[in-house]
Amino acid sequence: MPVIVFASSKGGVGKTTSALSLAFVLAHHGAKTTLVDADPNAPLVRWAERFPDGIPQGLTIKAGLGSEAAEIIDASSDPFTVVDLEGSKNIEVSVGLGRADLALIPMKGSQLDADEAAAVIKLIKRQEIVFRRRIPYRVFFSQTSPAIMDKGMRDISAQLRDQGIPMLRTAMVDRAAFKAPFRLGGSFYDLTQADVRNPDAAILNAEEFATEIRDCLVTEANLVGEGANA
Repeated sequence: MPVIVFASSKGGVGKTTSALSLAFVLAHHGAKTTLVDADPNAPLVRWAERFPDGIPQGLTIKAGLGSEAAEIIDASSDPFTVVDLEGSKNIEVSVGLGRADLALIPMKGSQLDADEAAAVIKLIKRQEIVFRRRIPYRVFFSQTSPAIMDKGMRDISAQLRDQGIPMLRTAMVDRAAFKAPFRLGGSFYDLTQADVRNPDAAILNAEEFATEIRDCLVTEANLVGEGANA
């Protein structure tokens, strides 16, 4: 039962949208998923309450902060648990990170975002000491342009890789279809060309993102197995 946690100490980087998009893909492909809204602003709970008939089958939305979120994570029996943490570095965030099988850190292509991502990584390293376990993580670009990556993003990507920071190859592109569910309800699988431009491109992007996350989970599980057998 992998726990996938989205964490950022900075708002407006696509954390909640990315978490919901991953949950949509998992549920669409038949994997029951618990989506934990651990943000005090409760954007996912408000979405679910506004459009209860649009929640995909197999997706459960639950709200909880700090220790309450931890209890929800621990009690979940679904194959996947996706957690949208508060956009800060407080103790509430630490509790969620400590239970992550994979922590995902979104960032836009700016130096400020790169610095904030580094701050979250430091928090993860502290939680590894507290929980006495390795907490795998990946940084990924979010809300990027559908066009080719600009020089600034390439430079930041190279900088992070030079520092040994693992990154996802797949970025979450800034597309209207990712935002539309908050306005229309349902998931991006329900959208048509009349709702937004080119929803299929957003679906392809989200599925590639989910596939890479699955591969990361497999890789990390194999590393744990190799460590246990060493």
